[in-house]
Amino acid sequence: MAYSFENELIRCMPNLQRYACKLTRDANAAEDLLQDCMARALSRQHRFEPGTNMQAWLTTMLKNLHFNNLQRDRHVTKVELWDGAMSVDAAQMSRLVFRDVDRAFSSLTPSQRKVVKLVAIEGRPYQEAAETLNVSIGTIRSRLCRARERLNTLMTA
Repeated sequence: MAYSFENELIRCMPNLQRYACKLTRDANAAEDLLQDCMARALSRQHRFEPGTNMQAWLTTMLKNLHFNNLQRDRHVTKVELWDGAMSVDAAQMSRLVFRDVDRAFSSLTPSQRKVVKLVAIEGRPYQEAAETLNVSIGTIRSRLCRARERLNTLMTA
């Protein structure tokens, strides 16, 4: 039977799998490491000299891949997410939304801005806002209603 690089590669896999498990101490990581090693071996097939020890060649390749991964992981922060993890919008998106809200707020009349600021932003009761602006509670309610409608219209457009 003629020499076959692929057959020899397959023959070496069980020993490489055991070695990968020993290096990583994690079955999933070992499987990934072995897969990376096989891919690298196939891409560098032209560098292997038939008749030499393929097991040693692959073991060295596997070990170097593992140490490269460890070196790279030192400089990378890993974050694990679980089901139900809270997602965070990108900062750029938040800035754009803030810019749109600011523009919409600026388009309100000065009296509407004052009412929105007192009631919606500062959380003051209608009575206190009415006393501060020296108007009736009904005026506060109508200005706030018109301001909210205007903001909704501008933000959905």
